[in-house]
Amino acid sequence: MAFVVSPAVVKRAKFRALLVVVLMVSLGFAVWSWFRPYAWNVDPTARCEVVGARVKRDHAFFWMDLHLKVSRGETHDLMKPVRLLTSAGKELEPADTTLGGSPDGGTTDLWFKYWLEKSDLEGPLSLRINDGSLVIKSNPGIPALGSSDAEYFTTHRW
Repeated sequence: MAFVVSPAVVKRAKFRALLVVVLMVSLGFAVWSWFRPYAWNVDPTARCEVVGARVKRDHAFFWMDLHLKVSRGETHDLMKPVRLLTSAGKELEPADTTLGGSPDGGTTDLWFKYWLEKSDLEGPLSLRINDGSLVIKSNPGIPALGSSDAEYFTTHRW
């Protein structure tokens, strides 16, 4: 007696296998997106890494909040100035600085807030901190902010 498989069962099995493959590819992309760094080649003399940048429109101007994590085993020198450099050569001081950490562990996180004009965002941006430089924005042009007039960037390509 021969065992006969219905074409519907074969189609269902193929569909199930396709769904598993699509799920695995989606999961791989999600993991890669979650763990990718803001920038791949970080200047070690900066002693920090950028976690993210939030840009919010405020009428004709913009607020940019930068979140940095101090590299393991390093310290941030509070006596050295932190400057945002625009593509036009303009140097901007932070409007606000917030330090995060503990008395035992020292400073582990830094947040800098900048007040920017539209022309400041039209080109690449870099941050001069400690003895090094970090890439904040590498693409030309004003970033698309969406309907909320705010966007959080987890990579320097904005």
